[in-house]
Amino acid sequence: MSAPANALQPLAWDSDCLGFGVARLAADALLPDELARLVAEARAAGLRLLYLVVAPADALSNASAREAGAWLADRKVTFALPVAPAEQSEAVGPAIQATTTWTPQLESLALQSGEYSRFRLDTNFKSTVFTGLYQRWLQNSLNHEIAREVLVFDAQHTGHAQGLLTLGLKNGRADIGLLAVDAQARGQHIGQQLVAAARQRTAAWGLAELQVVTQLDNESACGFYRRCGFHEWQVEHIYHLWL
Repeated sequence: MSAPANALQPLAWDSDCLGFGVARLAADALLPDELARLVAEARAAGLRLLYLVVAPADALSNASAREAGAWLADRKVTFALPVAPAEQSEAVGPAIQATTTWTPQLESLALQSGEYSRFRLDTNFKSTVFTGLYQRWLQNSLNHEIAREVLVFDAQHTGHAQGLLTLGLKNGRADIGLLAVDAQARGQHIGQQLVAAARQRTAAWGLAELQVVTQLDNESACGFYRRCGFHEWQVEHIYHLWL
């Protein structure tokens, strides 16, 4: 359960992965003095990094974050798409199949999906942090720890996938976690076919909406999702404040 606004929420998974204390801070009209108090509290608890989550329209909290030296690491956007029950009967392309098997190509696709990841762009992280996180994300998706299904597009059925999509559950919706098409196979509508398969799975699971999270700065991804029929549901500013 999320912590209330303007309170520290320690993040055990992030802390374990990164090797140091991390907490989330959902800001709401956060004054600079209050943020300074929370930063002091975080330092006393041995934390090294705060994720400040701020609504774009919250001018006070955004200004407080900047004044404290926080870096705007991500303008996180959640897209949502209504899915009709009848879509469960839609045929899924023969090149798309479910898998639970790790391959070097799937790892490459997972890493390609994170081109705009804040864990890759924040130079305060070691270069191995981004790769380690996305490798773990893929593995935990394949073993169904954080995804219900992993779909691949493999036109020749050779085990060398050209596309990857992981699908789980979040906020009462089907949730696309990782989605990538290999750089050498783009422009062939592989992404659209994977999204169509995700729609079919969403309906088959008895859910009415499909969602996906990306970065507003990733204009190509945002354009792709809009062309697929997704609409913008929520935008959040994610700041990194190193302590």
